[in-house]
Amino acid sequence: MTYRKLLPILIAALAASALTACAVTTPAAEQPHTINVTGYGAAYGAPDIATAQIGVETRNADPARAVSANTEKMNAVIAAIKKLGVDNKDIQTTNFSLYAQQNYDDKGQPTDITYVVTNTVSVTVHDLNKVGEVLGKATAAGANSVNGVSFSVNEGAALEAEARGNAMIDAKARAQQLADAAGVALGQPMSIGEYASMPIPYDGGKQLQALGGGGGSPVPISTGQYQVNVQVSVTYLIK
Repeated sequence: MTYRKLLPILIAALAASALTACAVTTPAAEQPHTINVTGYGAAYGAPDIATAQIGVETRNADPARAVSANTEKMNAVIAAIKKLGVDNKDIQTTNFSLYAQQNYDDKGQPTDITYVVTNTVSVTVHDLNKVGEVLGKATAAGANSVNGVSFSVNEGAALEAEARGNAMIDAKARAQQLADAAGVALGQPMSIGEYASMPIPYDGGKQLQALGGGGGSPVPISTGQYQVNVQVSVTYLIK
């Protein structure tokens, strides 16, 4: 190979060598040192709202009569509840069903059919002093099914905010304790995650028993307390 043919190859090789010599290796960015903790917070409040599922069940060999009897009783139940000051908007039908129930004799042989009608309304009571009376009057008027009595607070967001703040305080205290034990300085939060749980009843409330009259003994009711829990996951930087 002649010098003239080798010259371009030599020039390219020299250029590549120069670029390699000039290249500077940049070290990978150092990952930040962190402390990850979980904080827990709770807040408690006195319930000011009660909700109950009140129902009427009727049975008859004639489905039309079963429905008619059920309608008559439920109308009486709703009327009794409204007399206690419960607004119409706080009474909502949540279930209405009609089904045939096969009857059997003592030998296990099918006999006749009974039609069963169930009508259930959800009743919200804003005056807790009337909860026991509402249940008692509803039962006296014909309700034969009461279940799902629950309590809540009107301003649940305020309790949730309080629980969230308590969770963050708890998280920082845990992180600070770990930092002190490790002999390092705690920095600012790098990431925060929140996990809220469903509100739960909490013991320690008062028992209510309204003073009724004109039939339908008031039912003793214990309100308990309303508890909101919040859990946070926080990652703090180490200075």
